Amino acid sequence: MVMTGQIRVGLVDDHPVVVGGLEAAFATADDIEIVARVATLAEAARLLERTDVDVVLLDIRLPDGNGLELLARTVGRRRPAVIVLSSFQARQYTAAAIRFGAHGFMLKTAPTEVLVGAIRRAATGRSSFSPDQLRPNGFVRLTPRERELVRQVMAARTNEEIAVAFRTQRRTVETQLSRLYERLGVASRVDLAIRAEREGWLDIDAASVPEAAVSAR
Repeated sequence: MVMTGQIRVGLVDDHPVVVGGLEAAFATADDIEIVARVATLAEAARLLERTDVDVVLLDIRLPDGNGLELLARTVGRRRPAVIVLSSFQARQYTAAAIRFGAHGFMLKTAPTEVLVGAIRRAATGRSSFSPDQLRPNGFVRLTPRERELVRQVMAARTNEEIAVAFRTQRRTVETQLSRLYERLGVASRVDLAIRAEREGWLDIDAASVPEAAVSAR
């Protein structure tokens, strides 16, 4: 992709203060023009189908869904370059952005010059992921059962309480937890809960995303 002239940018964020801040920041960049502002996942889906937008800045947590799951559903389709913007530096978010073909993952607090540089690179087909972000970090896929198990652990439920909720035996819960610990490389319930919260394991319903939804870029 070779860009000439204005870079047409679409903003996806449901916080007016954030949108206003981005508009003010990009006003100093003569080659960037904001051509669309949307606040919901449904609107974002339509935005990704437009051919008059070069780069989309996509928030993750939207009122009607998750921006990264939308990104996953559109892998392989013709779409603008996407830079994921977030208030949270969760490991799962970065891994998902890379996996689903984004051109960068930026915090909303990033300096203006960093965001502008990322937009310019994305408009020419280049990514802005740092070496640390690109380091293999294992996108965590959880089955529906595993998601509920992790959710129960994060809620500080005992194995007995989880067994009642799952309508199974305590020993079965213990076996499921042991297998999950081994697969995810965690040592205890506390470790599992901390990592799930810090890395955003439950924020993306990875089980609903096909394995094929991986960018070849």
